[in-house]
Amino acid sequence: MKSAALEVAREVKDAVGEAIEQGVQSITAPQLTPQQIQQQQQKQLEDQKELQRVRKWFKDLEQQISQVRQVNQQKEQRRLQTQQQEKQQEIQKVQIQQAKKIVTPEVVLRSQVERKAGKGLGG
Repeated sequence: MKSAALEVAREVKDAVGEAIEQGVQSITAPQLTPQQIQQQQQKQLEDQKELQRVRKWFKDLEQQISQVRQVNQQKEQRRLQTQQQEKQQEIQKVQIQQAKKIVTPEVVLRSQVERKAGKGLGG
């Protein structure tokens, strides 16, 4: 019971101390003239404008970065497509060359068989 009373007394003491401190500060703080108040308001307005300008600049910068990323992504996709097409063309060339190698011996064999039959070239 005694400790609860002491705790309440401390809280009241702290609250009264804060109130006294605030009162002293309001009395001792320099009073601003209307011109000083107007200057502070003007400065606040300028600060707000500057903050808006900086926010707009960051927003524009973010949009530009996004556009650059999109362009780079499109370029990379085109490069990959071109690379894939080149690989397919190379594979087709190899397949055609392999097909020619297979076809050429058959043609040669046929001509050799025809020559053996007794009908040679020019004869």
